[in-house]
Parts: sequence; C-alpha cells; structure tokens
Amino acid sequence: MRHSFRPFNAEEAAFLSQATGVDFSRTDFASPLWLCVSARDDDGQLMGLCGFEFKSYFDAYFSTAIRDPRCLTRRVLRAMFTAVFSKAARVSAEIEPGNQDALGKAKRMGFEVEGYKRLAIEGRRDAFLLGMTRDTCRFLRASPRGRQGLGKGHSDGQHTQAA
Repeated sequence: MRHSFRPFNAEEAAFLSQATGVDFSRTDFASPLWLCVSARDDDGQLMGLCGFEFKSYFDAYFSTAIRDPRCLTRRVLRAMFTAVFSKAARVSAEIEPGNQDALGKAKRMGFEVEGYKRLAIEGRRDAFLLGMTRDTCRFLRASPRGRQGLGKGHSDGQHTQAA
C-alpha cells in the first residue's frame, strides 16, 4: 500500500465526486487551498482518499471516499491530522442527516455536531455541521496499541464537505 499527499488527479476527483455526490471535476486540488491524501494498493488501484479544503486560514473542510478501509491506518490518520492541524485551528464537516453511517464515523473520529445547515451541500442538500479541534481529534491523543483506522465497515463514500 502506498500513500500520497500530492494533489488529487482526475481519477481521484472522479472517485470523490461519485462517492460524495458533489462535482469535484473542476476543482484545483493544489496547495495551499487543499491538503490531499490518497492510498493505492500494490497494483495501483485506488483504495481511498481524504481531502481537506482550507476555506479560511483557520478552518479546513473534510471530504473522504474509502473503497478499502485498510488504507486508513492509525499512522496515516495521525500524519493526516497532524498536517492539517499544523495550519488549521479546526476541521469542519458537513454530512447529510440521512447518512447515519458517516455521522457515526465522524463522531468516532472526534467530530462534534455543532448545528444544522439548510441547503449547505451544493445549495441542494441539508447537512449537519460538525467540528473538530486538535484536542478532540482521537488520532492525536494517546490511545491503546493495536487499534487502527476507523475499523471494519468504513467503506462508504461519505461526504463531509460542501464544495
């Protein structure tokens, strides 16, 4: 398995778009506006990706699409959140109210529900607004050895950001 922190390419943007229902096809994923993390297996097949869009100097919006949950090891999640919190004071996520799986996973990561936004996702879908700070991010806190990633079942494309 290989991880990359380079900007997403067209294939990765299409994967994120399909998983989240948000059109990322014209998005420029270059830094400093984005922090991108992708994972590929030994055959080069895309396993998953996470993206953080810096909508302001202190707030990064989180989007993810995971095909194989093994790509989200504790080590990768720690590196990813260490990198984002080196710039941002908080990470935000917007999740559709009906996506209970994504809401549960976000809460297990350390996100806290902060409110409800009407038409927040592309001006068409409502969303819960969730937030996380460095002190609530479970991947930056000490934890029992042997626990990795988000565990079994983190394979849905969860949309956690409006583009």
